[in-house]
Amino acid sequence: MSTSPDPADVAGRLAIVVGRVARRIRPTHGDLSAGHFSTLATIERLGPQRPSDLARVERVGAPAMTRIVALLESRGLLERSASPDDARSVLLHLTEDGNRVVQEVRDERAGIVGELIAGLDADELRAVDAALEPLLKVARAATER
Repeated sequence: MSTSPDPADVAGRLAIVVGRVARRIRPTHGDLSAGHFSTLATIERLGPQRPSDLARVERVGAPAMTRIVALLESRGLLERSASPDDARSVLLHLTEDGNRVVQEVRDERAGIVGELIAGLDADELRAVDAALEPLLKVARAATER
């Protein structure tokens, strides 16, 4: 009879793996930080955002988001537009260059992960593939909190 794995043990081992892989695939696009890239990726994923909503999603304070937006805007990666719902508010959206940077970083990360999993045999690769759907569920829950 098979017993279920201990959730605390799985969580501990998964945290180590995720941490190691995340450090290895940290964005390296110029001098953009992981936080800068995360901001761009969030706008790409969710669409145009108000700065206050973006700060909430990214889990940073308004002053930090103001600095991030200013830097990304000065690099031509973000643009502001008037909010159709509230004349006092602006929406942030990616420029063509912003979209390009997001795609380049994603491609770079996928290449690195491809190198990391290249040494797996067919059974191990199938096991990783089978784990992706539940891990995506975990990732979605992490972005909703």
